[in-house]
Amino acid sequence: MTRKLSFSNKNAIIIGGFLLGAYLLLMITVTNAGQNRLKESQSNELSLKVNSYSESLTYLFSSLKKDIKEAEHHKSTFTFFANLASGMSMEYGLGASLFQLKQNLVSHTKPDLKQQTQPYFNRLLMVGVNAKVNAKVIADSNPKLPFDTGSIPFKKLSQSTPTIDATFKGNLLIIRVIQPVYYNGDLVAAIVGYVNDDILTRLLTNQESVNRASRLDLATNDGVYPIWNTLDTDTTDAYEHISYSTLSFEQKVKGTPFYLHAWFEPLSEQQIITSTWFTIALSFLAVPVIFGLYYALKINNANIVLITKFAETSKKRALLTEQNSRLKTEIERRRLSEQELAYQATHDSLTGLANRKSGDEKLRQAIINAERSNQNVLILFIDLDNFKQINDTLGHSAGDKLLQQVSQRLKSAVRKTDVVARIGGDEFLMVIPNLQSQDNAKLIASNLMTVFEKPFYLDKTEFFASSSIGMAIYPQDGQTTEDLLARADIAMYRVKECGRNGFSFYDSSMNQDVQRNIDIDARLRKALSFNEFEVYYQPIIDLKKGQIVGAEALLRWTDNKLGFISPAEFIPIAEKNGLINQLGEFALMTACTQMAQWQKIRPLLVAVNVSSVQFRQHTSLLELIKRALKTSQLPANLLDIEITESLLINHNDDTLSLLNQLKEMGVQLSIDDFGTGYSALSYLQKFPFNKLKIDRSFLQDMESTLPSRELINAIIAMADALNLKVVAEGVETQWDMHYLQSKNCSFAQGFYFSKPIPAQQFEELLHKHSVDPELFI
Repeated sequence: MTRKLSFSNKNAIIIGGFLLGAYLLLMITVTNAGQNRLKESQSNELSLKVNSYSESLTYLFSSLKKDIKEAEHHKSTFTFFANLASGMSMEYGLGASLFQLKQNLVSHTKPDLKQQTQPYFNRLLMVGVNAKVNAKVIADSNPKLPFDTGSIPFKKLSQSTPTIDATFKGNLLIIRVIQPVYYNGDLVAAIVGYVNDDILTRLLTNQESVNRASRLDLATNDGVYPIWNTLDTDTTDAYEHISYSTLSFEQKVKGTPFYLHAWFEPLSEQQIITSTWFTIALSFLAVPVIFGLYYALKINNANIVLITKFAETSKKRALLTEQNSRLKTEIERRRLSEQELAYQATHDSLTGLANRKSGDEKLRQAIINAERSNQNVLILFIDLDNFKQINDTLGHSAGDKLLQQVSQRLKSAVRKTDVVARIGGDEFLMVIPNLQSQDNAKLIASNLMTVFEKPFYLDKTEFFASSSIGMAIYPQDGQTTEDLLARADIAMYRVKECGRNGFSFYDSSMNQDVQRNIDIDARLRKALSFNEFEVYYQPIIDLKKGQIVGAEALLRWTDNKLGFISPAEFIPIAEKNGLINQLGEFALMTACTQMAQWQKIRPLLVAVNVSSVQFRQHTSLLELIKRALKTSQLPANLLDIEITESLLINHNDDTLSLLNQLKEMGVQLSIDDFGTGYSALSYLQKFPFNKLKIDRSFLQDMESTLPSRELINAIIAMADALNLKVVAEGVETQWDMHYLQSKNCSFAQGFYFSKPIPAQQFEELLHKHSVDPELFI
């Protein structure tokens, strides 16, 4: 009985020990599996976190590139280099373009108040690289900060892709985004954007785990920029001093020269079971139940930790999902913004029509299609007449409304396949493909003229406007968009010259006039440099005394290639290209100096014409007149400034103030060519004139035409009533002189007395006239 019990106990012990060992082995296996899963989950979680950092940076730098691309594609950039290439000066056009360019750069460095976001860039500047701008800064959103133009790696720049450049200055990381700017296929500049490092740091630190010690560095081949470090170690070299147990990750930031280096302190890993202690535990067979309960409790605790960590991982994943959702929202917002920018890049913001760039592209495509199908294309260049007066009198708001109404009418007057584009200001372009014949073109132009027959309504007020239309036809008038647009423009200006409100086809003879104007424009600058201009003088005669009392100073120019060029040709060109100020200064200084010398012979007055363009710079013109009088020592009352009526039509308060200042100085003021413009008594009453000059056109038929004589009589009587002296221009016969004397006209000048002559001949004429005062009677 005892043996059976003993055997049974032994077997029970063996079986119990076997079962206990199997149970412990199973427990170890399960625990190790749980630990491995826990470590794997931890590693995956941290890897996702580092990937999230990298993706955030990738999106940030992608946004930076798009932002600087927008600055490069902005119309102010194209306008500046187009004006620069055309030779435009800072004073006329280029300065305004440069101002718009700088405003565009500044706008990219301002915070978005609606979105409550910081700008991507602290600073944006454009550096020129061609010969015209001499590799200097063109525009800078913060010009007070220094900048080294030699730091830009121009040779490494891609033709269209922005370059991210990272450099270290001490412990400071400077990140720049460099966008090359091309014009006509040539690299002309680079836009350099200094990245707002606050955005980069804030983007990464927002995702920092506050419950776990970690470190994150942004590295390049040149150095390491620390983002944060909450590890126990306080060291400058993470690679040498961070504990071997720390989990480390390295991730390349796509599309940039950066790498992310991250270290994380692992979770407090409590050893559930190790092989050594398990062996010792098995040796204590006396207490298997205690160890079994102990390890059961440890396993339970480990399972709780595991569940907690899994829950934390799920929470992190949910956070990442939320961030991804926000990222998708931002991407969608960017997509809509890009669509809007794409629309703005091809459409005019005021009228909704195609803009100049889009119009040129559609014309180019129409030419390609016409070449394939052997058809004609009609190009119409439409310009509103006297649009500037509308802006000046009714305001720019009314001008904008008129442009919008004109755009709608033009668009409704053609087919859907035809192109209507606004190419700038009050100028419109129409492209009519598949033109049947020239008669059909005339019909189209006639229909467009009827568009302007009905009144326009500006603030419930009826207003009528007209247009001038120039037309060119492909292929007979040109093979390229540039030629066709230029020739349609020439035809349009021919309509302007013929009185406006009409249309005209291009004719090759027009191009000859344009080419001559281009030649004159080009040689004007050379003529100024080589002193090819000369001042001639035409005597002004006192009709009562029969004596020379003054002279009108007139510019003359004889070019080596073009020969004699009339002032009627080169003065308007000089007014357009900005050289009129230099010509005006030369004429005034020369005339005052010469007239001061002739005062030794007799008191003489000199009349000098001043262009309306010179009056736009009121302060400069006043200083010029003061300097001319001071330098020449000519008394102010012997200088007569002649002003055309066109200046009075478009005058402002500054113009009136300048004329009053000249009057106070003692300078004489005359209204030139009276009667040829919009003559009005209000001009004579409002402005401080001393005399008016009757235009020569009224004297041509005076002897044979009674109305001409009556008109001259009325002008002289009106001037006498207003206490103004009268100077009659264009006196060519003795009859003209006697008639003017009989009507008490004060002064006269013309070929009857003398044509305009050089200074030497005029001086000789003065001496002769001094000897024989009856010379002109």
